[in-house]
Amino acid sequence: MVIDSHTHIRAGNDDIGAFINGMDEAGVDMAVVSPIAPAELGFMDNEYMARLVKQYPDRLIGYASVHPSDEHAVDQLRRAVEDYGLKGLKLHPPIQNISMLDPRLGPIIETCIRYDIPILVHTGPVYSRESRMIFSNSVDIDELAIRYPDAKLIIAHGHPFGIDPVMVAKHENVYIDTTSTTSEYLTMFPQLDQMLYDWMRRDDRILFGSDSNQNHPERFASDLKPLRAMRISDESKEKLFSGNIKRLLHMD
Repeated sequence: MVIDSHTHIRAGNDDIGAFINGMDEAGVDMAVVSPIAPAELGFMDNEYMARLVKQYPDRLIGYASVHPSDEHAVDQLRRAVEDYGLKGLKLHPPIQNISMLDPRLGPIIETCIRYDIPILVHTGPVYSRESRMIFSNSVDIDELAIRYPDAKLIIAHGHPFGIDPVMVAKHENVYIDTTSTTSEYLTMFPQLDQMLYDWMRRDDRILFGSDSNQNHPERFASDLKPLRAMRISDESKEKLFSGNIKRLLHMD
């Protein structure tokens, strides 16, 4: 089984046939879809995400998004989980223009802990002109992991050559996803596979992701190809492609 833990479907294009077809062609069974930011910033909202999951319950798993500076953010998150059945939270600090260490995130993180849902945090480059990459430094997750040891934190676009694999080794509550970055580096440096696992010192907190969307369904296949070629055990591959995310989302 293959579950893509990091994809997006934007509002305004309700025909997601190409997205589903991309999953089928690449052999992806299910995909976690999330907003990039709340609707007031020009992206889809949580209610839209819930409708997508209801339309494709056997193929899609929905995450919510809230803006930490919104005074109603905690209520919006509660509604997303309790009323809409969404299974995680996506935060994008550079686009949302807020540091992960901003105290306004505290109540949001504590709410995720109460609901036992993961927090997927964008790290690394972002091309949006108005975004601030000072807020995309993954080192902030190290501090969050110490402040909130019960929070389940996912480093999106984890950098295999940086500190991200070390944070997985260091913290029991930190995960890393392979979205874009890992696959790109594996294409250039195939020997990275065993080094990455050595740096992480474990295989139970790495998640496959592709960043696929309606306009780029080809990413399912292109991101999977170098990961499938990795020289790791079948057991480790099963965890990477589905086992770890299933455990994280209590799907078993």
